[in-house]
Amino acid sequence: MTWWQIVLLVVGINWGVPLLAWLYPLPMWLIFKDFVFDGWHGPFAKFRLATDKDTDDPIEPWHANAWRGWGGVGLHWYMCYRWHNPRTELHEGGHCWQQLACGLMWWVIYFVHMGWIVVTQRIKGKPYTRHAYLDSIWERMARKRAGQPVELTPKDWPHGKKDLWPWW
Repeated sequence: MTWWQIVLLVVGINWGVPLLAWLYPLPMWLIFKDFVFDGWHGPFAKFRLATDKDTDDPIEPWHANAWRGWGGVGLHWYMCYRWHNPRTELHEGGHCWQQLACGLMWWVIYFVHMGWIVVTQRIKGKPYTRHAYLDSIWERMARKRAGQPVELTPKDWPHGKKDLWPWW
């Protein structure tokens, strides 16, 4: 392979493969009607959960359980959220921009950094002072972009001082 073919391969994998991320919102929007298209945030599509016509509350589909009470999720080319909130939009839009800049490496760096926080906190022992998710550099940048509090202490953690990792 020539150098330019290698570059095209790396760029194609790093920024082309994330197009597969559309396999999540498109069927939920077009087929199952779980999402409603909510416009654009720069180059990124915005989707919100469909709402109950009587109460205007978001209808929680089975796949939103993976969000664990979070306001939304920002992936490579789109963001999805429970309700329209300018701060949530800016926060998730920040993740979209991060992923656009880093490509697939964003996921590797994101989880390696979270793992590093967990390992260093376990070595240090209790009381934990850093949260794997909330103190992640990616989350801190997104919160700063959205005007949300960046510095969070253990008393601000969702599950209290013993909480270290968001998925268990």
